[in-house]
Amino acid sequence: MTPALIMGLPLLAGLVVALVAERRNWAPPLWAALCAGAVVRLVIMLAAAQDPAQPYDFIHDFPDAADAVRDGFNPTMHLRDGGWHFLPLLAYVLAGQRELGDLLGLSWTVAGRIVPVLADLALIPLVARLAAGRGNLRAFQYALVPMGIMVSAIHGQLPPLTLLFGVAALVAAREGRVHLAGVLVGLSVTCTNWSVLLVPGVALALPAVRSRLAVLGWTAAVPALFLLSSSVFLDTPLTGLPDLVRGILSTRPVVGDWGWTALATGGAQAVDPTLGRIGTLILVIGLLAAGWWWRRADPVDLTLALLLVFLVLTYRLGAQYLMWPVVYLLARSGKGTWGAIIAASLWSVFGYLHLYQLIGMDWYTAHHWWAFSSWLVIPFLVYALPRRAAAAVPPSPEPVTPARTAG
Repeated sequence: MTPALIMGLPLLAGLVVALVAERRNWAPPLWAALCAGAVVRLVIMLAAAQDPAQPYDFIHDFPDAADAVRDGFNPTMHLRDGGWHFLPLLAYVLAGQRELGDLLGLSWTVAGRIVPVLADLALIPLVARLAAGRGNLRAFQYALVPMGIMVSAIHGQLPPLTLLFGVAALVAAREGRVHLAGVLVGLSVTCTNWSVLLVPGVALALPAVRSRLAVLGWTAAVPALFLLSSSVFLDTPLTGLPDLVRGILSTRPVVGDWGWTALATGGAQAVDPTLGRIGTLILVIGLLAAGWWWRRADPVDLTLALLLVFLVLTYRLGAQYLMWPVVYLLARSGKGTWGAIIAASLWSVFGYLHLYQLIGMDWYTAHHWWAFSSWLVIPFLVYALPRRAAAAVPPSPEPVTPARTAG
């Protein structure tokens, strides 16, 4: 059996079981969901580690970032253009994985997937907390749906860690643990800048303005501390921090993989600063409009709306981006939830299990149609958008009955 088939069969089986669980309302205990999730991820992780075809960023950029940190260099300032543009938290994590691999005698293809898989497993109980009444069902389903499994166990990407901090922050905010929520969402933003989309939901889960300001303060303070750590642990001088910030905020405008930019490039992947500038403007306007439209929604719905709008409008996309809304889709489980999850999973499966295996013109031809096929996924994401919360209507005043006077 090929590695793609070894990975594909458990992914398909997991999705089928998750759908049957929805229909039959299976809600096994949390430990069973964790066990099922661990088994599936371990099988796919080990198969992916043996696959000759590895994701480019996983096999090149990630170990390069880890080695740069171990040598005392800031990867943002020393690696290839576009190869690393994050605050050093994730680079520290990668360096830790590299050290662990050396200590245990594990190859990078195994060691580099350990933290993503563990973070994705840790999301399972958080899904249960977020979903409240049907928590065990949703946790079991998250353990088996393909998106998180592919991103962590195949790609070795770190969105599961970003989401782990972000979802935990929303749970903490709902429980009134203000400072913990702020630190956690700050760590999420430190992982990668897209997670600013999680901040409004965390802030609005708190009732008081003072609490919301505290969360926003931590959201700024935690990334700032990790920025300063570049001067303490790495080779970035204090005077070089402004250049480091510019490097972190910059992204190469790689377009043509998804949505409207696929139409603009004819399905070809390209680096196009003009489309990047236009796309950024479209994205900012769309997200501001979504934030206003869902401003009175439940924090889970607001977060879900922002993530889905981002995916619909974005000018650049990696398949791992489609993992972002899955936790929130399952937690609210409204109209279109399963259509969005199935469509995103099938589109990503093609990328992870087939496109990575191709080179040269075979890759170009397959990518062309893969990019155009994103237009089959986008309607499902639009349909999964939550309903807009109605504005609160003040209660009608009760009629005043005139008091009787003694006569």
